[in-house]
Amino acid sequence: MRKIFLIIDTINDRFGNVIAYLNVAVVGIVCYEIVARYVFNLPTLWASEGMVMLSGFMYVLAGGYAQLYKRHVRIDLLYSRLSEKGQAVCDALAFIFFCFFMYALIWHGYLFALESVQLKETSGTPWDPIVYPIKCAVPVGAALVWLQMTADVARKVYNAFKSEENRG
Repeated sequence: MRKIFLIIDTINDRFGNVIAYLNVAVVGIVCYEIVARYVFNLPTLWASEGMVMLSGFMYVLAGGYAQLYKRHVRIDLLYSRLSEKGQAVCDALAFIFFCFFMYALIWHGYLFALESVQLKETSGTPWDPIVYPIKCAVPVGAALVWLQMTADVARKVYNAFKSEENRG
């Protein structure tokens, strides 16, 4: 199991590091638009929408990376006061509800993306770019978060409940 969890960690780490480079593109688009608009008085049709689309794409696909590095928001008021076993039980119970949500997000995201691909959907704006790559990112990003959360909870439960002689 450790190898499988290491593979999941590695996938999310590498995926997150690659996706992070899209920030450079977003900054480039914003800088281009600022110069075009305010220096040359030539605003673009595509810059604002392109920046929003790339940012959304990054946001959706970086969820597994954020989970890997524990960067999601959690309210620690009670959780931090629990023992290691208490935290593991809390995580395991929350994971059950999390799985229902992620199933819905992955399955319905897939159906949403499939329809978008079949329609060759575009944004309907004056620039009118394709939007199905972003919609396809939703089930992929959700699957990455689900995989990472599964690995994290399994590790936490295992470490909390393994016997004292195996702790060494």
